[in-house]
Parts: sequence; structure tokens; C-alpha cells
Amino acid sequence: MRFQKRDLIGIAFATIAPMLAMWLVLSAFELWDFHDTSMLGAVLGGVAVNIAIGAGILGAFSRFIKSWDWIGGLGITLFAAISLVVILQRTGHGSGLPANLVKILCVLLFLGLNINIVGQLVKNGIDPWLLRKSSATSE
Repeated sequence: MRFQKRDLIGIAFATIAPMLAMWLVLSAFELWDFHDTSMLGAVLGGVAVNIAIGAGILGAFSRFIKSWDWIGGLGITLFAAISLVVILQRTGHGSGLPANLVKILCVLLFLGLNINIVGQLVKNGIDPWLLRKSSATSE
């Protein structure tokens, strides 16, 4: 499979995302000053690597995602819902019914985002490959 010009976005994303994930984890948990402790290795070895692997896979297979509309819309809505949860927690209303409903909405949005991405990967990447492979063996 040859790389095309449209693959540059995915390659750049797969290259930059692990570094941004590392920065995000360091900033979120304020781990800048944990130099000689096991805390830094435990957190970075678990969270950042998992985020980086997912972002790298998404970047590598982004050539098979044809419609970014739903992904962008679900991502923006998920970011807004997460921001609302953070605002509710900082105002002291993070454990009531509205906050729990917004948290459930975040889970459903994340699930919808993943289903959309996997569905497009199957439809635009795996299915055509299997069709080509089955037509080549039947000839």
C-alpha cells in the first residue's frame, strides 16, 4: 500500500499525539516535579501509553475515515459535556442527578464516537480489502 498526500494528516497525528498525550498527563496530574519517584513511571506507563497507542492507531488508519462530520460533531459535543461536568464539580454540584446524567451522556457520546470510527474503518478499509481478496482467489 502506497502512501498518498492525504495520508500526511494521519502521519502527523500519529507522530504528534503521543507527545501531546504525555504533556496532557503531566499537566493534568501536576507531575512536573516527580523526578525520582515511582509515581511518574506508573502514571506515564499506564495512561499516556494507552492514549498514545489509541491516537497512533487512529492516525495510521485515518485514511479510511471518509466522513469526519459525525466524528467532529461528537468530539465537540463530548468536549462540551466534559467541560460541563468539570464546571459542576467545581461549583459543588458534582454528585447530584444533573451531574450524573451529564456523566452518562459523556459515556454515551464516547461510545458513539468509537462506534462511528470503527464502523468507518470496517466499511472503508477492511470490507474493500476482503472483497478484493475474495475476488482474487475466485478467479
